[in-house]
Amino acid sequence: MEAHNKPRRAAGIIAVLAACVAAQGQSKPAETPKLDPLVDKILTRLEARQVNDLRAKLRWELTYAVEEDEPDIKFGEIWYKQDKPVAKFLVHFKEKIVGNRKRELDEKHMFDGYWYVELQARTKIITRREIRRSDDPGNPYKIGEGPFPLPFGQKKADILREFEVTRVPRADNDPPATDHLKLAPREGTRTGETYKVLDFWVANQGAHAGLPIKVRTAKKDGTGKVNSYITITFEDIQLNTGFSGSIFKIKKPPGYEEDVERLDPIPPPPGAASDEP
Repeated sequence: MEAHNKPRRAAGIIAVLAACVAAQGQSKPAETPKLDPLVDKILTRLEARQVNDLRAKLRWELTYAVEEDEPDIKFGEIWYKQDKPVAKFLVHFKEKIVGNRKRELDEKHMFDGYWYVELQARTKIITRREIRRSDDPGNPYKIGEGPFPLPFGQKKADILREFEVTRVPRADNDPPATDHLKLAPREGTRTGETYKVLDFWVANQGAHAGLPIKVRTAKKDGTGKVNSYITITFEDIQLNTGFSGSIFKIKKPPGYEEDVERLDPIPPPPGAASDEP
């Protein structure tokens, strides 16, 4: 089945990764106050961290600010590959927590540079959403240019344009050997419409220095109040070890329903000839 005009929704892992360093649309220029030298050092390290490819285990948790429901917790793996014109990723959730017990899960989220593909084994549905056209020069991972930026390889100038960044003193439950940054969206940015604050824990030592190890977001509801928190933690990181690009393909399994959502056709410029009679 095919749908041309369904709303584009950032589902599952897309929402998580968007939350890591999220911004939709162009942010307004803002005067940047003098930056804390320690924050400047951390952001410089984050920008300089070369990530050609990455594979890691991840823990994803969704909690609600008011409701007393148990948190939604999933475990899986992420594959990320820097590529031209844009990066690719695949997230495969394999377990979830139900009633304090782990249960098997088969849920995939993939972006191959053009299409976002979501596979849900529970419902036997695979959804393909066209996110980027072949001739689109935009980067859906860059702050201010699209809805799906990832926390790897972001530019310091882009982060400072979109956020006010402060350093948070270390807490006992912080991941070891990390610096904690608080990113508050600047007034007038699209990020500020959706998120109250983003927290980054960036490794400061060893082979993974400059990599985000943990991220947490406080997401707003329609009234502007925080209604949920998403936390994602990366573990057992394998950096720049190389793997086949064939992993970024998800075929329709037997017995699955497939839903395809294409981008709307680009309208012709004013005055252009039309094929319609």
